[in-house]
Amino acid sequence: MNVRILRGLSTGYLLIPNIIFFYYWTRPLVAIIGIVLFLYVYLVQWSDRTFSTSDKSLSGKDLLYVGILSLILTLISGVNGICYQTFDYWCHNTKFYEMFREEWPLRIPADGPIVSYYYGYYVAPALYSKWVGALSEGFIFFWTYLGFFLGVAWLYLVLNRKVLYLILCLSIGDTPHIIKTITYKLGIRLYTYGDFGIESWSNFENLLWVPNQVIPTLIIGGMLIYLLRHKLPLENMVFVIVLTFWWAVFPALTSGLLVGILILRDWVLKKFQLDWPFVIKHAIVPALVCLPVLLIFESHNEVPISGFVWQFRDNTGSLIMEYLVNIGINIVLFLLAKQLLWKQGSKLPEFPFYLIMAFIFLFPFYRIGKVNDFLFRGLMPYLIIVGLYLFEPISHQSYKVVWQVARKSVFSLAVLLLLFSCSFIPIGRLVRAMRVNVVAASYFPDKVTHNPIPYDAYESIYDVLADKWTLMEAKQYLGKEGSIYEKYISKQR
Repeated sequence: MNVRILRGLSTGYLLIPNIIFFYYWTRPLVAIIGIVLFLYVYLVQWSDRTFSTSDKSLSGKDLLYVGILSLILTLISGVNGICYQTFDYWCHNTKFYEMFREEWPLRIPADGPIVSYYYGYYVAPALYSKWVGALSEGFIFFWTYLGFFLGVAWLYLVLNRKVLYLILCLSIGDTPHIIKTITYKLGIRLYTYGDFGIESWSNFENLLWVPNQVIPTLIIGGMLIYLLRHKLPLENMVFVIVLTFWWAVFPALTSGLLVGILILRDWVLKKFQLDWPFVIKHAIVPALVCLPVLLIFESHNEVPISGFVWQFRDNTGSLIMEYLVNIGINIVLFLLAKQLLWKQGSKLPEFPFYLIMAFIFLFPFYRIGKVNDFLFRGLMPYLIIVGLYLFEPISHQSYKVVWQVARKSVFSLAVLLLLFSCSFIPIGRLVRAMRVNVVAASYFPDKVTHNPIPYDAYESIYDVLADKWTLMEAKQYLGKEGSIYEKYISKQR
């Protein structure tokens, strides 16, 4: 599989739910315009031979490795309840069942405005389930596996087929959790926990909670580094990010901000002497077509909790300590690791890396969402990109070279050990999945308890959020009567 085919499959995979969105969630004229323009951009990018200039491709052996790793990630994620499921599957399973059972677009109440939520991950499996007349666990498993396959393929390609670095890249960001676990075992509590966190979770940890958001994040991160590595136009990223909004709003926003600044900087450096037909087709048209999706998110009946973090905490000392432990350690570690690993040479530009460091430094100061979803999910693309920045330069070398770097001094060894320690959490999650699953529960019922979360326990996403979470979180997904989306875009009742 060459890069051009991988790009076409990745954008096509993300595109399908967006086509479904325009067909079912918007009125006929908007649907026709949106679908035609999206298909036009897709065909333009498919016919573009820019990605064919590289000699990089994935052999049958490579695809086998990617397939096996993707299958492991899909099983660990908890899809279908084959292995351990996190608490968030109460939401995931209810959404899938509600999408299968109810008419589209979803409204709560039935005669009310359209639910304001990103359903991209669920619509294709739910539509297939409607066609066959039964909830298809097999299709949502396949759909999830396919997404992980495409995302992992990008990372595998960028990291020169080094599986170890791929796993580490997925795990980047969890070192503070390792440190906190050690200090907790020693009886040391570094700070007082509040009702929301100021911390980041690696993409590996997030795939146990939000596989729907990790899938497009992996594709975005891998494709961006590929473009930067081969000095290809960054306008090629706009379409992928636009398609991601219907899948994962916060990763799309943060990656869109990053790419937007990089593109604007490139335009300024070129003094706006651009190939404007290329820019219009690859950047401006996709950005305009995503407006209906953005407007549905704007039509919330109630605005999520938001504000600077110090507005919600009285204990300033604990707040500062939480920031230093969870954010400060990562920033310092990333900067030190870059200085060590980039000594082997890198063809990646440095500006995007330092821009991400600035975002990681600033974003924790502002809270959006009850549990600070903006930070937990918004940093996902940045962490993947940071991981690729750190490991891509050494992926061209043998593992012996990394050992030579580590053994030069105690300081170098300590930095790399801290960086690699983030893999301890994925190892623990893998062990848990191997111990808690349907097979183990079947053969060892006295030792293993595994009860997959049901799909039909609740009637709607509103009900499960109100019962398992809070009424505030349930209400924030309700649509708003009289919004621009309801007046001019949404399919009429």
